[in-house]
Amino acid sequence: MRVSIDKSALAVPLHRAQGVVDRKTPHNVLACVHLAAADGTLTFTATDYDITLTAEVTAEVEEAGAALVNGRDFFDVVRVLPDGTDVELSADDQHRVRVQMKSGQGRFNLNGLAPEEFPDVEEEGAGAGLSVEKQHIQEMLAQTLFSSSTDESRPALNGVLLEIEGAGTNRAKLIMVSTDGHRLSKVEREIDAIDYDGAAYKCIVHRRGAHELQRILDGSDPYVRIELIGRNIVFVSDRARLQVRQIDETFPEYQRVLPDPGEHGVLLSRATLVAAIRRVSALASGKNNLLRVDLEPEGDAPGRMTLEMLHADRGDAYEEIPLPDYAGASVSVGFNPKYLLDVCSALKVDKLTLEVSDQFSPCLLHSEESPGATFVVMPMRL
Repeated sequence: MRVSIDKSALAVPLHRAQGVVDRKTPHNVLACVHLAAADGTLTFTATDYDITLTAEVTAEVEEAGAALVNGRDFFDVVRVLPDGTDVELSADDQHRVRVQMKSGQGRFNLNGLAPEEFPDVEEEGAGAGLSVEKQHIQEMLAQTLFSSSTDESRPALNGVLLEIEGAGTNRAKLIMVSTDGHRLSKVEREIDAIDYDGAAYKCIVHRRGAHELQRILDGSDPYVRIELIGRNIVFVSDRARLQVRQIDETFPEYQRVLPDPGEHGVLLSRATLVAAIRRVSALASGKNNLLRVDLEPEGDAPGRMTLEMLHADRGDAYEEIPLPDYAGASVSVGFNPKYLLDVCSALKVDKLTLEVSDQFSPCLLHSEESPGATFVVMPMRL
């Protein structure tokens, strides 16, 4: 194999592969990236069996061939090379487990493995699916992925539920939902869909796969193709193909978890709420993360929201947000402040609505500026 390629073109697929290759066991075949050069194309493949990434870049192929090299080491070398330089990659029959790199005056020899040791990647044909503008997928992931569970004992919650439904000719309704048991995020949109047969699909995309999807969506291609093939869901965009094994579990019936609108709702500036929570959380510790929120109606004094955190060892903090138009009853609710801040980070709006009923009922957050997005945060005992 002998290939000449621009450094920037080489860095993109290697960056995308970093979340797939095994970084804990460097001499494992799964820690390697498989390179295949032929017909003016250099193809990169990385897999951990649950996630498989294949990416193509244009290269000057002087001699076709293949190589298998540690993905992390390869990327570490490439990213420190000067921008705008050409990189020559070569591997020959005599040194089949080494890849030689030349860039300017630099020379590198990277240890690898014989390319035939790389596992067979299941290359299934095209399946049923649809193509959509990737901006929708990016925004929906940003509003849901943060609330997926990291508890591996609850596999059904370790990813994002993706539901696809027909919504008319060349239109689809996409729904994404995630929950960790303490909070829930749900986003739905009706969007244009290309090559969509109107069929309904449902799957759980593992959170690791969803993170890798965010990487390939950074490219210049405005569209992403979504296909469901057997037990896998496949995303294709920007000359990259990401195949993710679905979580073979049943996602909770989230419709039953979504509460009715709260009896007491307040319209708030997102920036004001975030700043207030951060200030009263300044003395928070891992053992004490209870934020008390009180809504008080207009009476002898103007309506207000008060936020308070008590710290037995470090002190206490108090903040007040005026609510001149609040006409509901007095209510007190306890929250984990991080959960509220996470929602505010995901909801990129100026104004949001917070709805509560009592100290035992879930809290709803949403905004007219982001229709279709609903967030639920469970209360903490006061």
